[in-house]
Amino acid sequence: MESDVRRSEKGGNTAYLNIGVWYDATTGHIHMTLPHSAWFHTTVTNDAGSKRGHPNLFGKLARALKQAGVPGPEVGEED
Repeated sequence: MESDVRRSEKGGNTAYLNIGVWYDATTGHIHMTLPHSAWFHTTVTNDAGSKRGHPNLFGKLARALKQAGVPGPEVGEED
């Protein structure tokens, strides 16, 4: 089975994750998943008051989606 998680070739404490990311405009959440796992799927929202709220991470993921040329939320210049 293909793994989306690997340890850095340099060793140490670093792991690299092959994460799939997409935006759901209906909910306003950005989803993150490890495509080959049955256990990793989570969401993040821009609402700091939400259990899944993390405005900083949301902004960075929104910017990455824009850079990839796929649909995503509007990105502010400071993100």
